Amino acid sequence: MKHAGATEIANVVIDADDQTPQDARQYAHDKIASLGRFAPEQTAYAHVRVSHSSPRTVAVHANLDVNGTSVVAQAEAGTATEAIDGVRDHLHRQLLKMHN
Repeated sequence: MKHAGATEIANVVIDADDQTPQDARQYAHDKIASLGRFAPEQTAYAHVRVSHSSPRTVAVHANLDVNGTSVVAQAEAGTATEAIDGVRDHLHRQLLKMHN
C-alpha cells in the first residue's frame, strides 16, 4: 500500500463541548491521529468536533485534509467512545478507497 510515510497526523484539532470529558478528547485525538498511516498522501490536518446533540446522544464530525482533498465522516452514538470509533472506521474505509 502506497502512502506518504507519516504514521500519525501531526496537526489534529479537537473541538468539544463542555460536556465532553478530557479523556474522550484525548481518545478522539489518538484515534484520528493514527489514521495518517492509511492516507495515500500527506495529511495536512484533521479537525474533529465532539458535541452532545441530546442528553443521550454524542455526535462526532471529522474532516481530514489529505493533500487538498477533504475526507469527511460523522457519527452519533450513546457514548463519545462509540461515536469516535464510528467516525474513525468510516474515515479508515475512505482512506483505503483513495488508494485505488
